[in-house]
Amino acid sequence: MSHPLFTLADDRGRPYTVNQVAKDGRWGWQAHTKATREFWGWLGVEARVRAAHLEQVTIEVTPLHRDARSPQDIGACAPHVKAAIDGLVDAGLIPDDNPKHLRLLTYHPPRICGIDGMELVVYQAQEGTTP
Repeated sequence: MSHPLFTLADDRGRPYTVNQVAKDGRWGWQAHTKATREFWGWLGVEARVRAAHLEQVTIEVTPLHRDARSPQDIGACAPHVKAAIDGLVDAGLIPDDNPKHLRLLTYHPPRICGIDGMELVVYQAQEGTTP
């Protein structure tokens, strides 16, 4: 694979999961989504992440875990990932998260690294290719 365009990491705790969405209900999820979108948008802007013309990207997601206790299911953090990607779109770092622009989204198993959070790595996709 090519070199990443940018890598962003959130170290504010484990990613929000599908089970938490069900537990918190509509209003809790709505508040979390808004805060997550704003945080990831600002994270990208603060890192001065700008690329000339990002028409098509691929994104790799890795949950970060402080220790090996209670590892998350690989896809459990999908609600958090969706909100984070929407934040990158809101900030203008990527054009949109529809299939025309977001060609591939890959989830990796949690990485034990001493912090709880999530990492997104964004790559330029080959324009017009299928994943």
